[in-house]
Amino acid sequence: MNIIFNIIMLVILVPTVLFLFLYEYPAKWRDKKYIYGVLNRTEFKEEKTAERVDEIVSTCRKNAKWLLFISLILMVLFCFIPDFTIRIIVWTTFVFLDLVLMFVPFSKGNSELKSLKRELGIASKKGVVYTDLKGAGSIHALKKTSILVPNIIATVFFLVALLNDIGVVKLVGLLPGQFPYQARIMTGMTGALLFIGFMLIPIALMMDGIRNEVISEDSDVNANYNRAKKKNMANFMVLFAWINTIVIIIMMIMMCIWDNQLIYLALYAVYMFAIMIGVFFYGKRQKEIEKRYKKETSVEIDDDDNWILGQIYYNPDDKRLNITKRVGVGSTVNMAHPVGKAIYIASALLVIFTFIMLIYVGVLSKTPMEVRLSDGNLVCHQMKDDYVIPISSIDEISIESDSGKLKLRKEAGYDMPPMNKGKFNINDEGGCITFLDLDTKNYIIISAEGKKYYINAPSDEETEKIYNEVVNQISD
Repeated sequence: MNIIFNIIMLVILVPTVLFLFLYEYPAKWRDKKYIYGVLNRTEFKEEKTAERVDEIVSTCRKNAKWLLFISLILMVLFCFIPDFTIRIIVWTTFVFLDLVLMFVPFSKGNSELKSLKRELGIASKKGVVYTDLKGAGSIHALKKTSILVPNIIATVFFLVALLNDIGVVKLVGLLPGQFPYQARIMTGMTGALLFIGFMLIPIALMMDGIRNEVISEDSDVNANYNRAKKKNMANFMVLFAWINTIVIIIMMIMMCIWDNQLIYLALYAVYMFAIMIGVFFYGKRQKEIEKRYKKETSVEIDDDDNWILGQIYYNPDDKRLNITKRVGVGSTVNMAHPVGKAIYIASALLVIFTFIMLIYVGVLSKTPMEVRLSDGNLVCHQMKDDYVIPISSIDEISIESDSGKLKLRKEAGYDMPPMNKGKFNINDEGGCITFLDLDTKNYIIISAEGKKYYINAPSDEETEKIYNEVVNQISD
């Protein structure tokens, strides 16, 4: 599990940071439409000014290259963190911080280029929005059926998984060695991917309906340019939808044959890598389109001041919600729009919630799991009393050794090795209440009030002591 987790993180993050570096910090700026989110103007290419721009671009790219190098080194080092819980917390925190830090040189370059514009006496046209009335709202490239068909197929497979879960049909268990709990896992995993597929539909329609960009006084040029860009985006969204559906199908087939979490995680890694490849080709095609229409561009919207640090669009005079990104893939939202403000607030709250949960998981992982007897009850405690079992309700109790041989699959709860707490499938028996530290070999099995408990104390000696005390109280 540890090795696969490391591989997945590397497969996802290494291409991501490389893509950010290559896309955000190009070595040659003269043929780019934007430099660090600032419109590339003819004034920038004049001899003395070009030297200044060269210096800004070179310095920012050098700083970004150092950040990239340090990021890659840290990613490798993270793989050797022995504690799995701490490793997950470190990786998650790193993802947030690294993506922010990779944009620091970009933001610095954006600020310096805006200062250079002011020195040259170039004023941005803040609030100006151009519209080609002849082609307004008429350019679309997405065929709705092309994005609906893969999601319809994915829905069919999800419904089959759901019917299997509730026992109407039988998929899991057709082959020897398959167990009922896999049906629930299959439903959950395919449902999560189907949700992603459903989210793609409104995003694809929104991108296809985004207001056409004006680059020329010739309406035909504008139409062809926007059609090419929207077609490129539509192809990517349809590809994403098909990748999503194919992974659902493959996952269901695999789950009917194998019961191996490592295989499922590996499939997710392949899934993310396939999407990265799609993003790469989308970006490559986008560059080709910009290069193709560069010579035909006669209208340039210089609204640099509406772009905070070159990344965040804020324009109260623009009624659009979605705007094509200046740098990067896809679109962004207008932060001045009421919905845009709500999106940014929700995003900030999500980040805050994520870090709160990381802190909670970190504290939980370092809090010992305690088992004690109190007022005729067997109490399982970790930060709070998780389970209180009246000794008088115990029907059966036994003690076993070698907890490492237990086959645990989480149904609901917490499973950060070596701690497992919640409802688990244990040795192919579902619904078992678990309070186990797998570093402790001895464990107690209790049947009480129609429930089965697997519990242990922080050490083998304490576990055996608790068992003997419970047995004595039952005998009395």
